[in-house]
Amino acid sequence: METDLISVIIGLASLAIFMLPIGYYQIHEQKKTNDAKKQFLKRAADIGFQAGDFEILRNSASIGIGKNHEELLYVNRNQYHLVELTDVVNCSNYKNHKKVGSENGVIQQVGIRIKLRKGLDVKLSFFEGAEGTMIGDEHIIVRRWIDRINAALKKLEASVNI
Repeated sequence: METDLISVIIGLASLAIFMLPIGYYQIHEQKKTNDAKKQFLKRAADIGFQAGDFEILRNSASIGIGKNHEELLYVNRNQYHLVELTDVVNCSNYKNHKKVGSENGVIQQVGIRIKLRKGLDVKLSFFEGAEGTMIGDEHIIVRRWIDRINAALKKLEASVNI
């Protein structure tokens, strides 16, 4: 059984048409992740934050806990929040819906709400997008970071009680 050259060319072209968009998307996402990482590390160096454990989120924001477990840094585009963990009273997840425009568009936010001793609330958005565009593990990522913040708080309390 001989393979027809035209069939091979059509098969390779079909494969290329299918694979090129996927490859482009992966390269684009990797570039966004690298840019967010550079921005986080630059902001950390600018304010004297010694980054320990940090993560780049899907919305190109980044969050990290300092090496000494005393500070939390959240960077999203040109904005950042530096939270002293000794001021944290409570942290919990939040989910927010807001209508945009005259259409029936709904934007959904998922993130962490940190309550501070001074009565202030800090909201750190982990995901923001049109309703129905969530992948599904956003709440797991939020829960993981709440657990990391609580573990850092316990380490701080343990070091104070020594």
